[in-house]
Amino acid sequence: MTLSDSQRQSRNLNALLGVSKALASEIRLDDLLQVIVQEAAEVLDADRATLFLYDESRNELWSKTTQRLEIKEIRVPLGVGIAGTVAKTRKLINIPDTYADARFNPDFDKATGYRTRSILCMPLIGNGDRLIGVIQVLNKKDQEAFNEADESLLDGLSAHITVALERARLIEAYIEKERMEEALKLAHDIQMSMLPKIFPPFPERREFDIFATIAPAKEVGGDLYDFFFIDDDHLCFAIGDVSGKGVPASLFMAVTKTLFRATARTCSTPGEILARLNIEICRDNESCMFVTLFCGILNIRTGQVDYSNGGHNLPYYLHQDGVSPLENLGGRALGLVKQSPYASGRMVLGPGEALLLYTDGVTEAMDSSETLYSAQRLERFLASNRGSSPRQMIGDLLSDVRQFAGGAPQSDDITVLALLYFGTTKRERRIEDQAP
Repeated sequence: MTLSDSQRQSRNLNALLGVSKALASEIRLDDLLQVIVQEAAEVLDADRATLFLYDESRNELWSKTTQRLEIKEIRVPLGVGIAGTVAKTRKLINIPDTYADARFNPDFDKATGYRTRSILCMPLIGNGDRLIGVIQVLNKKDQEAFNEADESLLDGLSAHITVALERARLIEAYIEKERMEEALKLAHDIQMSMLPKIFPPFPERREFDIFATIAPAKEVGGDLYDFFFIDDDHLCFAIGDVSGKGVPASLFMAVTKTLFRATARTCSTPGEILARLNIEICRDNESCMFVTLFCGILNIRTGQVDYSNGGHNLPYYLHQDGVSPLENLGGRALGLVKQSPYASGRMVLGPGEALLLYTDGVTEAMDSSETLYSAQRLERFLASNRGSSPRQMIGDLLSDVRQFAGGAPQSDDITVLALLYFGTTKRERRIEDQAP
């Protein structure tokens, strides 16, 4: 039965409406690709259809969706073959006899055993005149070749396909963004849970006060701090900065902190702690990452602090006469050279004196003109805030850094730890000495 022009137009319109409905029902790109080739072949009364998407990064067309073919992915450079020519010229090609056309590549037929007789191929152009891909249908079932009516029908179909593809890509990009943000939030929560965050951490201890905080430049970062008692009289504390940013740095930070706690409980001096920790970090360090780390041990009865430094910013000593950095003992960052020496230094905190440990996110914070906050400004701030509690000092310091930076984005993680020593009273020392 031969259809009249009005009947054919009505059929085509209904087919396009059906395709539009089918395409609108799919939001996942992989499922949508299957729907497109199935509907395109059915609407055009073709033996099969193939959808090629444009890979802008490689300037190629690729397809991983075909009908009843074993090949799962095809890649075609622009300008090569029928599909590549359509993508390059952005013009429709209708070939009634493929083997009589020099642009046709018969290798695909040879590899699959399929016989391509005729091809109708059309570019898919999206918003901003952007190439989305190419749709092609093969072998008209009831006649030898595709005609002008088929071209018009495929042209109408291509508009629906393009909209569906762009919508699916936007949805997938949004879902991936949401998934990444959720993963980063989870990573941030896990990372923060590894750091001491309850203050005061030792409310029964009146010999000292300690406070620390971290402000990652991204959702997750590579800075770390830690403090814990090795025994009743000795508090171990540390601050560090992992090379790099983001998730890799946060993973390296987690490994470093875990190893640090385990190592510190088996060593007698800070220098020995860093030496052993460096060996562990260097082991299987294929990423070649490293971490700067300062480690100290406070004797809470005497105020004596033994310390060692692995390439980190020198802490500041807030004493009765002013502010000064601790002695530089040398010592390279951990993770660079397996057999590295780390010396131990010693100083004594008097009652009311403090230490301020920080990462370079403080001194290298920049304003809109890229001027650094600098060590000099930090020293001036500390000189004016020597009498503050650790929490107050750090809060005011972060406010000063933010005020200095203005609206400039934070370029690095900012981590600060403050330790204020009160000492022990004569009565407390006498009770401790008399304890069995």
